[in-house]
Amino acid sequence: MIPIPFLIALFLAFGLDAPGSPPDDVIATTIRTVAASLAVASAAFTLGLWTAWRVRGKGYATSRVRRVFFYGSRLVAVLTLAAFGWMIHGWGWAGVVNDSWGWRGSVLVDDVLTIAPFLFMQILTWWGLFYGERAIHGLPVSHASARVARHLYLKTRQALALAMPIILIFVLRNDVFGRFWPETRDDPAAETAELALLGFLILVLSPLFIRMAWPTRPLPDGPLRNRLEAISRRSGFRCSDVLVWDTDHAMVNACVTGVLPRFRYVLLSDALIDSLTPTEIAAVFGHEIGHVAHRHLPFFLFFFVGCLTVLTMASDVFTGLEAWISHLTTVDPSGPSTVRDVVEGLTVAVGIGGVFWLLFGQLSRRFERQADVYGCKAVSCDSEDCPPHVDLEALVDDGRPIDRVCPTGVRIFADALATVARQNGIDPETKSWRHGSIASRIAFLQKLAAAPEREAAFQRHVRRVRYGLAAGLLAVIGVAGAAHWLGMIR
Repeated sequence: MIPIPFLIALFLAFGLDAPGSPPDDVIATTIRTVAASLAVASAAFTLGLWTAWRVRGKGYATSRVRRVFFYGSRLVAVLTLAAFGWMIHGWGWAGVVNDSWGWRGSVLVDDVLTIAPFLFMQILTWWGLFYGERAIHGLPVSHASARVARHLYLKTRQALALAMPIILIFVLRNDVFGRFWPETRDDPAAETAELALLGFLILVLSPLFIRMAWPTRPLPDGPLRNRLEAISRRSGFRCSDVLVWDTDHAMVNACVTGVLPRFRYVLLSDALIDSLTPTEIAAVFGHEIGHVAHRHLPFFLFFFVGCLTVLTMASDVFTGLEAWISHLTTVDPSGPSTVRDVVEGLTVAVGIGGVFWLLFGQLSRRFERQADVYGCKAVSCDSEDCPPHVDLEALVDDGRPIDRVCPTGVRIFADALATVARQNGIDPETKSWRHGSIASRIAFLQKLAAAPEREAAFQRHVRRVRYGLAAGLLAVIGVAGAAHWLGMIR
């Protein structure tokens, strides 16, 4: 649920040094920026309308059409970020906002205008891809979610809830701390402490943003809520509420947000509740509990703050890239060079992005499988001879935790995964950077069902990866901090 494209856009806009002076022709730069935004949007509309045309011609979404739409959507996302990066570092859009328009030093206004082209392209691509999403999901034109305005409204609310905590961190860091305590701007230790404090506060309070920005309602009393509450009791899980996430039946998904029980919610989309059986919903609910039980959210906070700390302390290394990159161009190293700035920015972005993609992807996929195992346990029975499966309704009031996966529990959760993939138009074989493919996750769980003793080895492996990554990150922070301190005392 992390808005990765938005994070990358913020890094492109504010994490790398943009050209220091505004472009000579402000009007031409503005026209080029608008034209590039419309060009990216046209690619999204072409993909969305082509997908709808093919689905209408066949009467259903073939696997090929689903794959083309899936990879095409990601290509559009890459084009959006590439275009925005060129607007900032190639055409000097930030200089237009800050200097030509005179917004430098303002609170939040300059930041919003700087990132406005990305937001504009994002809304237009949502609009264009909407037609393909509607066709793949099999929603009729008369369906409520077919209304473009409603679709964009829901997408914007969803993105706003995810982006607001990040925006708050940025605003507090740059417009509040930077204004009242300017001496902390160049102090890596102060920056690290600020980021850690702000990150913790946002992680704690982010569920409130989601409640305000997402259309939700409490899950009504009844057999389903009783079942989920019974699973919560067996698991020792506490949350403020279980919510129905209203998406106009356009999204089959679930999520958990919040590290503290008082500010923690489990969200089940309306389409998920309608598409899955009660036991499958219970398995998905168990999956979300698994993220909390294994403390994935606090570790992700540590990971992000640690990576930002390394980047802050290693800023001298990035500055040193200028001398090396200047040899790649034929211009004066001491003079301004758009080519050199772009090459430098791309080098840093690709290097950081590659490390982040490798480490975070590996960690996230393992965490996802941990949560999958927990989801299987939520609907597993305590019988060593399963099947036959012990009646789940009789198990609800038992009060004992389930510590093993059973074949039927695995089948229930696998069926839920398959249904979620099908309803969302995802090919089970399609690989996901954060979650892995649906097929690989199901195959892993089936191996555990056939040989339950493998789970202990898997959990030990995840712990080793987790502790190893934490130790490595702390070691890098220590080395970077020592190098920076030695440089200061010299």
